Amino acid sequence: MSILITLFIALVCHTGTCHASTITITREAMAIASCESGDGWNYGTYSWTARSATADGGAWQFNDSTALWLMGMDHAEQWEPTTQYTAFIRLWSDGYGWQHWTASQPCWSQWLTVENNRAVWYNHE
Repeated sequence: MSILITLFIALVCHTGTCHASTITITREAMAIASCESGDGWNYGTYSWTARSATADGGAWQFNDSTALWLMGMDHAEQWEPTTQYTAFIRLWSDGYGWQHWTASQPCWSQWLTVENNRAVWYNHE
């Protein structure tokens, strides 16, 4: 079962009419983002505009060379949130692409576990 999370992005106003812009992502994506661009302890923390000193950017900290290969452009921290999420989904591959985020695995393993070479939500029961 996949649980989706809707995030509030921004209040968008056009010709005097305003609405909330949102993006819906999986809880697994939120766990990775919490470790890659968030505070690493609190589920739900993230930054779309995060940039590391080692050429990684965006909520999921895509390396510039990987971003260029994957999406045809670098500096993921400048991409729209939906573009960042699309790139995440392509690499994540329903949990089988977890190796792209091994550096932050000690952090995200508080929510996810790897079973049969696939990262899945950890059942805390």
